[in-house]
Amino acid sequence: MNSNRLLFILILLCCINLYGSDRTLYVDNFSNILGNPGKEDKLLLFAKRNNFKTLILYQLNKVDKRWSLTDASKNGILAEFISKAKTKYSVQNIGASGESATFFTNRIDPYNNTRTKSSEKFDIYNLEFEYWSKNASGDDGYYCENYLRDNNLACTRTGSFQYFVNNLKELNSLSSKNKHNIKVEAYLAYFSKEEMKVINELCDRVIIHGFGKNPKTAMNSATKSLKLIMNLNSSIKTSILLSTRMNHMGYWFKHNSLGKSESLLFKEMNGKSLELRKQLNLDGFSYQTYSYLEKAISYYSYSQN
Repeated sequence: MNSNRLLFILILLCCINLYGSDRTLYVDNFSNILGNPGKEDKLLLFAKRNNFKTLILYQLNKVDKRWSLTDASKNGILAEFISKAKTKYSVQNIGASGESATFFTNRIDPYNNTRTKSSEKFDIYNLEFEYWSKNASGDDGYYCENYLRDNNLACTRTGSFQYFVNNLKELNSLSSKNKHNIKVEAYLAYFSKEEMKVINELCDRVIIHGFGKNPKTAMNSATKSLKLIMNLNSSIKTSILLSTRMNHMGYWFKHNSLGKSESLLFKEMNGKSLELRKQLNLDGFSYQTYSYLEKAISYYSYSQN
């Protein structure tokens, strides 16, 4: 084996290890997982085997309806799950996802304050409010009806972005007042340079969507957003989000491992611009969501055996 080929393999292995250690998994259908030991352990074993260090939980509003998150006598079931993930399954961070800071103020932050052990607390407040959506923010849209008008904001992208920013500021306020170290992050798909300048000051991490059915198309989709961040000379942590639905990258993952996929994404990134890799504070890859990815990887594992 010649020296150049050996060097390439060593670099590739380092890249796989780098990204593999920073995987984030969005967990859907969580209200039907919590409280079922078999489903909980299946999720956490999947996370451990595939080196997911961060879990972002959806459906916490439904969890709250079953086990009040603000009542220490009832929210122990969630605390036990979070503790088990951190202490037994090598998960380092648990995040709560919501579309409004009000939910964090009224439910998630009070939950954290009822727990005395850091191993039982949320570490990330993840805002998922798609302010760029014309349908959601326009007249009669979901955001317009439920958030913008009630806050005297215009049902436009400008009004929706202002609501998004106001929510990030509120999450930062919650984080600063909490003794537990809480990071604030946001999901982003489409944004302008001016919008990113504002977001950059309010988030510890942004999760940038790469739309596509394979590493090449996913990275093509994410490149514009990544370059906007790079051109700000920002040190903000940046994770690249991959959808694992069958009409996105789900079919790809039925036939390719996470390690191979991430190495190809890294190769595509270098192909776009080596400076892109050097100047971004990349925080690995995020996968949305658990139920789709678990099925795809199970198929892949079965096919390999």
